[in-house]
Amino acid sequence: AVQVLTKEKYTPYFEYLSRVKENSLARTVKLADLKHNSDRSRLARITDKDLKRLEKYRKAIQFLGK
Repeated sequence: AVQVLTKEKYTPYFEYLSRVKENSLARTVKLADLKHNSDRSRLARITDKDLKRLEKYRKAIQFLGK
C-alpha cells in the first residue's frame, strides 16, 4: 500500500488515484488523508488557492468513493 500511495512526480493526479483505488488499504488511507486535508477548520483564512485545492480533494474523494 505504501508504494501505491507514493505518487511519482510526472504521474497525472487522477492516474495516480486510479492505482490507489485498486488497493483497498491504500484507498482507505488516501480517503482519510483527503478528508483530513479538506477540513476547513485547519485553515486560518481561505484563499482562492485553498478553494481550488479543496475542490481537487472533493473530486478525488468522489472518484475514490466515500
